[in-house]
Amino acid sequence: MIRKATKYDKEQVIEMMQLFRAEANIEQYKHLDNVVYWNKLLDNILAGQGIIFLEEGKGLIMALITHTAWCDRTFQMYELAWYVKPEYRNTTIGYRLLKQYVDYGKQLKEQGRIKLFTIAKMVSSPNIKYDKFGFNKLDETWIQ
Repeated sequence: MIRKATKYDKEQVIEMMQLFRAEANIEQYKHLDNVVYWNKLLDNILAGQGIIFLEEGKGLIMALITHTAWCDRTFQMYELAWYVKPEYRNTTIGYRLLKQYVDYGKQLKEQGRIKLFTIAKMVSSPNIKYDKFGFNKLDETWIQ
């Protein structure tokens, strides 16, 4: 069952994020392990500066709410990670996590709390038709 993560889930979230980082294979992130920072980030997200939806021991989707680059009174929510452990892929968990995120983003938009929300697609991600969830492709991100 998917639920919002709580402070008691921090260890599990950090573990899944480390698995996500290993699979993402981003060389620049491989050796970054600042547990103090991660606990502070998770405290902020869990206090309302974002959201983490969690399927216990199986997967998560995590997002941060922050100011837009254009206005300090206008907020956006952007997905930081969407991860399902390999043994639970090809089930409905990934879809259900994304659906929770989309529904939450729409709710925040309707409430006027955010102006927009985003989802990223990594080169290692499966080909999902994000437009079926209402997303429009805006750009690509390249890293060096």
